[in-house]
Amino acid sequence: MNGNPSSDKLGEELYLRFAEGDESAFAELVGLYRESLTMYIYSFVKDMYEAEDLMIDTFACLAEELGFEGRSSLKTYLFAIARHLAMRCLKKRRNRVHVSIEELVCEPGASGGSSPETDYLRGERRERLRNCMQKLKPEYSEVLNLLYFENMSYAGAAKTMKKTKKQIDNLTYNAKISLKAVMESEGFTYEEQ
Repeated sequence: MNGNPSSDKLGEELYLRFAEGDESAFAELVGLYRESLTMYIYSFVKDMYEAEDLMIDTFACLAEELGFEGRSSLKTYLFAIARHLAMRCLKKRRNRVHVSIEELVCEPGASGGSSPETDYLRGERRERLRNCMQKLKPEYSEVLNLLYFENMSYAGAAKTMKKTKKQIDNLTYNAKISLKAVMESEGFTYEEQ
């Protein structure tokens, strides 16, 4: 099934008008494909908010690159961009590690109605977490300490460590992966969130 040739032709006309500087044509183009593109992306990511964000990213790619050359229909081109973005999103999602350091670092007595036993166990977990962090690369340990024990912002950690925010984000991601491996090797059990 080839879709609706008249909407494909309209889409390509709108794209050409946009490429020539007609901003209103882009809004019409988005209106033409928005719903079907969002539902297509949703079939991969199974999250409507994420599908809508990726739909917007798809149109942003189209607008920024203006790379459509007519080798296929514009709809095919848009859906290929959307599929690529959805696959990239799924890959990132699979590689994401869900270690809830925030819960592990929670201060004893911080939750309103906690008991002495709960405070003790939380303190024990916190101590075990610090011991596991000592087994990490110094840079990993430092970034986790600044962010989760010192409650520093990413910007503050970046300034302290003389790194960019993006480098801090990457360091944190890698540090969490390493920490999870160390924690599992030490028999540390926790609930993933």
